[in-house]
Amino acid sequence: MKTKILLPLICMAISLFTASCSSDDIVSPEAKEQMLTLTVSAGTEDEAPATRAELTESSKSQWKWESNDKLMLVITNAGQKTVHTLALKSTKHDGFSAEFEGEIPASSITENSTYRFFYIGKTTDGSADRTISASELSAGSINIDLSKQTGNLADLKRNCVLMATGKVVATSNGKAVTIGSIKLKNLFAVAHFAITAADNTPLTKVGLRGKGVYASANVDLSTGDVTGVSEIGTEIDPETNIFFNGKTDFYVTFVPGNVAPSFDGYYAGSYSSVVTSTPETRNYDASKSFVYYKGAKAKFSVSGTQQVAITNGNMQYVMPIATYTYNMRAKTLEANKLVRWKNSVPLKIKGTRTVHPGYYQLAPEQWETAIPKTSRTNADYNIETINVGGKPYASPEKYRIFDLPSWGTLNNPTLLKNSFSATSDDIVNQYDYGHMLRVGNQDTRVMTSDEWAYLMPTEFDPWLPNTIRVWNEPGVKAAKWIRCHIKATSEQRGDDDVWLRGCLIFPDNMPYSEAKALFKESNVTFGRKSNADDNETTFDKIRNSGAVFIPLTAWRPSGQSVLKQWGKHGNYTTTSRNWVKNILHVRITPSFGPIIFNDGSDSNQGCATRLVQNY
Repeated sequence: MKTKILLPLICMAISLFTASCSSDDIVSPEAKEQMLTLTVSAGTEDEAPATRAELTESSKSQWKWESNDKLMLVITNAGQKTVHTLALKSTKHDGFSAEFEGEIPASSITENSTYRFFYIGKTTDGSADRTISASELSAGSINIDLSKQTGNLADLKRNCVLMATGKVVATSNGKAVTIGSIKLKNLFAVAHFAITAADNTPLTKVGLRGKGVYASANVDLSTGDVTGVSEIGTEIDPETNIFFNGKTDFYVTFVPGNVAPSFDGYYAGSYSSVVTSTPETRNYDASKSFVYYKGAKAKFSVSGTQQVAITNGNMQYVMPIATYTYNMRAKTLEANKLVRWKNSVPLKIKGTRTVHPGYYQLAPEQWETAIPKTSRTNADYNIETINVGGKPYASPEKYRIFDLPSWGTLNNPTLLKNSFSATSDDIVNQYDYGHMLRVGNQDTRVMTSDEWAYLMPTEFDPWLPNTIRVWNEPGVKAAKWIRCHIKATSEQRGDDDVWLRGCLIFPDNMPYSEAKALFKESNVTFGRKSNADDNETTFDKIRNSGAVFIPLTAWRPSGQSVLKQWGKHGNYTTTSRNWVKNILHVRITPSFGPIIFNDGSDSNQGCATRLVQNY
């Protein structure tokens, strides 16, 4: 008694990205256990002829089995999952039917129990079927990467997850079969689109984003439920959006549910045509924008009369882009469905040219910078540029984010050659980045050099001032800041093992013992005598600690397109000026010694910026 696994008519359209092919061994039954040979026949519903062993789009989407295809039988016993591979044994009807066979433990088969069969597609390169690893089995789910979809119909089989349920019974002579017919269904939804520009401008690639659009998804091995992971969201962002390069006619795999996709058609002038456009002012949620300590915005004194809240990331500029954009209405997509106009005809959409303005944001974490973490030589990095109007700009096609502008470039921060004369305090304040980045409907601002100096006193311990920015506890007199580093083994710098150096600044009301506990070693030195390489901490210890991490990024010499001294030089802008009309910056180095709070050298250099808001 053989059972057919009927692949859904629309299953062809499926697509989905894979849990990576792992080298972990799948769980196997004990060698001494009695085994049954399970045979399953699998095929399409109608077994109609086809031309190739791939998905073909017709009134009934079809699937043909290919060499080395496998079915996975997942069995749960006493809360423990095992996975058993059923290998392709033979095919018939031009590949639309196939016989699969594999060994299963007799003890795992119980009467009236329902079992799940999975076809989990091809590896990303299409070279082999994926498998379910031991770690995935233990977690009870597989993760499917949806971020690298090609848009090709022929590639959908690489990225599918099909599932069926059925009952298995033992027969005679160590054999087993399924009861009744089993139909495999695609756990994802698929749609077929084609986009053109409303004015017929040739498009070079298409970006996908939107509500309900996910970079990956988890498939539950017990239920077959699909859960989206890492929603891409509605913001246009070449670093996170899904891209179909060189295609305007493409297939998309979606997580079933409510989806409101937006499509961005890129063209030759998407970047250069808008590089000089004025940024828009944005407002951000206060609960997500500041460093918090004990449930409230952490307080940092910057003078004897003024406290500030400090933002929880460096200021960054997100560059403008122009695309031919089409925003679809929200639609509920069902699993195992193919959305299209009709047989082999896509949903045709026309994109309207849309300028997505540049804007200022806060880095997603305190230590995040826009500086590339690779491709550097001797700790320097050459910025790729474009020339617009005879002036060099950081390439918006190469870099989505830029965070080392020179003062005076508020409305064109990626301009690399700039000359600013600080003729008055009013002129300086006019270009404060905080005017463009509001939090809680209030401006943020850049600190003065004197405020930086008050925040981080640099006198030696016996001569430290008696202010709230110094611990005066029994046996302790120390400044409330320290040079330190975070080791990130996943992103080791080739030129420096300790690649993420910076300063950690502690809130006014944080006790000395609590600050000391943030470091790997108990013997740490705070303030001027501290050395970044001696004081190791971690992302987890800093995150939600209430302390502010100021990363040593790099600096960009005036008028140049090179980043200098990675992780060894943190230059931060101020709103102070000197008598020769130069804007001042703070210069932080990783080793023992003072911090220079009023450096007027190389006045038009590119500096990092950390914003604050007054209490």
